[in-house]
Amino acid sequence: MSGQVATGLDPRSWLLWGAAASLPSLLGRNPFPLVVSLVAVLTVRATWSSWSDQGGRVASWRGIVRLAIVFAVISVLFNVLTVSAGDRVLLDLSHALPLVDITITANALVFGLLSAMAVITLVLVGTTVGAMVDWTAVMRLLPPRLTTFVVAGSVAIAFVPQMSVAFREIKEAQAIRGHRFRGVRDLVPIVVPMLTGGLERAVTMAEALESRGFGAAHDSTAAQHRFGSPLIALGLASTTLAGYLIAVGSSRGAILAAGTGLIALVVGWRMTGSVGVRRTYLRPIVWRTSDWLTVGGAALAIAAMCLTFAADPSSLRYEPYPSLTVPRINPLLILAQLVLLIPAFIVPSAENAR
Repeated sequence: MSGQVATGLDPRSWLLWGAAASLPSLLGRNPFPLVVSLVAVLTVRATWSSWSDQGGRVASWRGIVRLAIVFAVISVLFNVLTVSAGDRVLLDLSHALPLVDITITANALVFGLLSAMAVITLVLVGTTVGAMVDWTAVMRLLPPRLTTFVVAGSVAIAFVPQMSVAFREIKEAQAIRGHRFRGVRDLVPIVVPMLTGGLERAVTMAEALESRGFGAAHDSTAAQHRFGSPLIALGLASTTLAGYLIAVGSSRGAILAAGTGLIALVVGWRMTGSVGVRRTYLRPIVWRTSDWLTVGGAALAIAAMCLTFAADPSSLRYEPYPSLTVPRINPLLILAQLVLLIPAFIVPSAENAR
């Protein structure tokens, strides 16, 4: 972990880069920005996975990526078989199957493929950032008032790779005992020990946090926390809702939700006050030139996408219904997105990572 803090990217750099790489998938379904974002994520993921011990951390998230690919394929088939809208008919089965009205259109196929690409891109961004970010450093960087949320989030993020490792270990142990996996029913001897072990780890973690007084507030600030914490939760939920409303194109609702969330966060922040957490650390987090390059590139990409979305929404949005047309391409936006490749060129050497 110390090697990552010393020679890798700052957690804030990874988080901002992840936000910039996720934005095209959230704002629309134009294939050109989606492809550029997907290529950038795959390139950065491939280069950084070979850095020091990060390859093992990236591998622990591969199960989530495979699951996302499976669900993406299922969603494409579901969209093709259930949506008959569009002007480009590929196959009409209504005459062959009188009781079932199935009309396969190219419009439904294109929309399904673009949606699947967006989902896979988001999962790749999330798993890459989750594997590369040092969550202990994130807890040190955020204000003391958010310590409770950060610890809970770090535990939740760490649960996924730990579950993957536990699944692999239990599967190997059961194979030594003669268990052979042949179908869904054979998952029972694997899933049951994995759930039991997960509950045991959760109880152990809860006992360890409670024994250290995690989340306890001083008597003088208990009343403030009682009213301030729900406001902070409301603010976080409202800002999340605002992001969803932006993705579905409801600008007025997004502005209202974002304003409500901002007000709730500010009021809740001031009511909770300081929790009096004393920070101790062995090595300071160093902000390097590579961090400036990554943050600058991510900020440029976010600014370009936001300005483009306001001035020319069709460069990010694309609807194959009711007519299948050629998507609009914005060369300036594509060039701005290429800065997301910056982390691929600043990977620390293996010698510096040790």
